[in-house]
Amino acid sequence: MIIGRGMVATAFAPVWRDDRDVCILAAGVSNSREVDPAQFEREEVLVRSVLASDVRRVVYFGSCAVGNPNETESPYLIHKRRIEGLVIEDPRGRVLRLPQVVGHGGNPGTLTNFLSERISLGEYFEVWRNAERNLIDVDDVRALATHVIRSDGQYPRVVSLAAPISTPMLSIVHAMEESVGKAGNYGLLDKGAPFIIDADDCVRAAKDIGIGFDENYYRRVIAKYYSIS
Repeated sequence: MIIGRGMVATAFAPVWRDDRDVCILAAGVSNSREVDPAQFEREEVLVRSVLASDVRRVVYFGSCAVGNPNETESPYLIHKRRIEGLVIEDPRGRVLRLPQVVGHGGNPGTLTNFLSERISLGEYFEVWRNAERNLIDVDDVRALATHVIRSDGQYPRVVSLAAPISTPMLSIVHAMEESVGKAGNYGLLDKGAPFIIDADDCVRAAKDIGIGFDENYYRRVIAKYYSIS
């Protein structure tokens, strides 16, 4: 079964909505800038209710930022770490950490949706020159997660589903400019840090099912969902 109605839940529905043994938790706080305690409490109540049920397995989507030593602590990260802990405390629980997931629709505040809108409208934005982000296609998230969930005992209970190398923000902006067909109106700030993710387990899963994470992966993902041609 799937709990949620967003981009990730929609992508997982064809495979998992009728499975009564596995609960995919694709609902909750997704905005990394969230500070409202009520939003965090709502997700915690949801997770606890699922863990109190008789479902055989519970899959929770965490954040790759939780494992990144360069990320500044925030209410969002503190909350995600806590919920990950609740899930892993239960022997039925598994955490799949996600980076920036790219797909049709989704939250308007996602990185790629933000860039697409700003560039398309010619609105000014700022780019952190030293920052990196990690993009992954929502269809690949579904395929990788399905493989990991169904490969009992072959993967740890916490797996980061991410490309092996994060991409500089400026490169992401350039790829979006190419897809949108318009130059962005932005300024560069000498800020940011590498986005470090241990993606070894994801790379192993990707090899098993034929997903290629080469140096142009992020360009293909952006073009798939944002190209005007």
